[in-house]
Amino acid sequence: MLVACPSGIRGYSVDSPAALVPLMAKPVKQGSVPKESRKGPTTSSREDESELLIAVARQILLNKNGSGFTLHEVLEESGLGTRAFYRHFASKDEVALAVFAEEAEREAKRLNNRMRDASNPIEGVMAWIDARLELGFDQRLAASLRPLTEEAVRASRQFPRQLEPAFNRTLEPLIEQLTRGMTTGVFKGIEPVADAKAIHHVVSGVVEQRWMGFPLPRRETRGHVMRFCLCALDVDPAQVAALLVAPSPTGPEPSVQQPV
Repeated sequence: MLVACPSGIRGYSVDSPAALVPLMAKPVKQGSVPKESRKGPTTSSREDESELLIAVARQILLNKNGSGFTLHEVLEESGLGTRAFYRHFASKDEVALAVFAEEAEREAKRLNNRMRDASNPIEGVMAWIDARLELGFDQRLAASLRPLTEEAVRASRQFPRQLEPAFNRTLEPLIEQLTRGMTTGVFKGIEPVADAKAIHHVVSGVVEQRWMGFPLPRRETRGHVMRFCLCALDVDPAQVAALLVAPSPTGPEPSVQQPV
């Protein structure tokens, strides 16, 4: 699992054929007020509709623990009609990807908050790893992100290129730390973007195993991941060992939760 709001997701529907279909104005009875004028809704109301549809779909997914949603459910909960829906999205898969794009933005902010107290690139990388590992060990975080991620992965089968920008959003804070470390000589011979993706895959493998119910011990798993990733960045093994003994520089380690 592994991210500006990605234009490849939120902006996709703007150019979709459904958004360009002319609106057929119905006759209005004397004294009645039409829901929409012949010119269509204002820019502000269009944005409100889109945000409402995304918010409703997100809540349905959370309530159903990621077991999917139907167009009927979204329309019923939002109070909007099919015409309003297809103004913004060509399918419910596009809604699922838009939901994940917003969640990825929230996750990126959470990562930045966890990393803001890091005094050097090594601490920054460790803080990113710790924050991402929490998704596998903290039930509250897993309950909010797991259903949305799984639905977005399913939806991305129809739009394989649309999921990557959202995943990449969570890599940006890590890439920043790796680039900073390369510039200052802390990390030697690295490729920030490629190495960020490699670290992501290592961490996400642990998270996915936890989501499947594997009883991985938190402290030992964290130690293995940190040693593997930091040594791959050419950090001295003795320094890595000392860092793993010392308390986390970016705050106390979160309490171990039961397997998700």
